[in-house]
Amino acid sequence: MDIDLQGVLIFFHVLLFGYWLGSDLGVFYCDSQLTREDLSLEERLRVRDIRKNIDMAPRTCAPLILPIGFTLALQHGSQIDGVWLVVVWVLSLLWLLTLWVERLSVGTPREAGLNKANRKVWFLMAFAMTALGVYALVTGNLVSETWLAAKIALYGLMVLSATWILRAADHWEPIFEMVRAGGAEKIEGEKRMKRNRINAGSAAGTLWVVVLLIAFLGATKPF
Repeated sequence: MDIDLQGVLIFFHVLLFGYWLGSDLGVFYCDSQLTREDLSLEERLRVRDIRKNIDMAPRTCAPLILPIGFTLALQHGSQIDGVWLVVVWVLSLLWLLTLWVERLSVGTPREAGLNKANRKVWFLMAFAMTALGVYALVTGNLVSETWLAAKIALYGLMVLSATWILRAADHWEPIFEMVRAGGAEKIEGEKRMKRNRINAGSAAGTLWVVVLLIAFLGATKPF
């Protein structure tokens, strides 16, 4: 049996895409259960905990798919190689590490600070990848294939969509506190919960469209 590194990387690239999109659907479904007034608060809190666990799948896939993609891009004329490719791998793995450190710090004094720092990292990655993709599209430098440059720019937009989802997720805890308080606050909390569900759903829909466009470009290489 002859299996080359390129084939293995393609396998993991596709696998990460599948886990990313599939787990995002799981998060989307969990969000739909959080707004069900026929469920008790305790039941919805259990769904919230399940949501947090499922959500680590796309958060893990996002950093990992990046260096694998840049490594595969070498076969299509990418000039991001050598030391720069090593930098991409190191930064991506550090990004992944910070995400898991934040997850494991839930309920500790470090959680708020790590959450804020990670939000900045997501925005930085969104800006950097979008800027790189647009630069390559306009100049033809670094990444000569137009479809590949477009994929890079779309990855940046995808990360930006993910930050939209994360911001919506941040609102769940204060809303649950309102529902737990009861009375008029509970009524207002239920209303906010439904609005936040629409917000999160819109963000998820935007992300899926962008991810599907990325997959289409990678599979068809239309230009």
